[in-house]
Amino acid sequence: MTKEKRLLSDSIEILRLDIKNLVFMIIEQYKKVIHSIKTRDSQLALEVIKNDGDINKFAEQIDLDTINIIAQYNPVDLDLRRVMTISRLAYELERIADYAKNIAEYVITAKEMNVEKASEYISSFDDMFAIIFKMLEKNLEAFLEEDRNKARDAMLMDTEIDRIYRENFKKLLNQFKLTNYEFEQHMISHALVLNKQIERSGDHLTNISEQILYLVKGKKINYEPPHHLLQKNENTDKQKNGQF
Repeated sequence: MTKEKRLLSDSIEILRLDIKNLVFMIIEQYKKVIHSIKTRDSQLALEVIKNDGDINKFAEQIDLDTINIIAQYNPVDLDLRRVMTISRLAYELERIADYAKNIAEYVITAKEMNVEKASEYISSFDDMFAIIFKMLEKNLEAFLEEDRNKARDAMLMDTEIDRIYRENFKKLLNQFKLTNYEFEQHMISHALVLNKQIERSGDHLTNISEQILYLVKGKKINYEPPHHLLQKNENTDKQKNGQF
């Protein structure tokens, strides 16, 4: 291995560790925001918002470092895909972190408005959060090990997030219709937006899985959930709604 090749490999390895640390930071953000929901802890929510700025700067630095590596070493083939994948992952992870910040803002608004039921409106998000954690961890393993099977496993989890999102949407919409209290309607409307944003987190994690498959296989992958899983979810929804 030439000196330049070794320096390139070392630089890529540093960035791989940066992505690992970024994932850990985001997991910690979500853990804090979930705790702030359950305890109505606005100070913890403020901490999440503050930390989001640090995450943004870190992600931007990773992206800048990938540009510098390309300019300095002119990587090709697998090394180039590794660098491009790191850049893409930094972007997708930063977007996922934004949603944790948005949820923290909801917690603060609920506390200021003294809406007691605000936590109840988003308590059903717990199952989605659990899957988000699993997708983050599985994608990180897939990225570090360059394992396409683990990337595909992470993709499949997004189907369940979509199903829970639809259930939450119906539940929140019914709650909105049942209350005439303006502040509660405001918080339910906000919860509907957050429900969609958590669902979008799953989409960003699917994008990460696709990028890892591109890294490993060397060609772009446009993933669509298996038809039988989509059909199963649709049938489950219909059964719950009494359509069967």
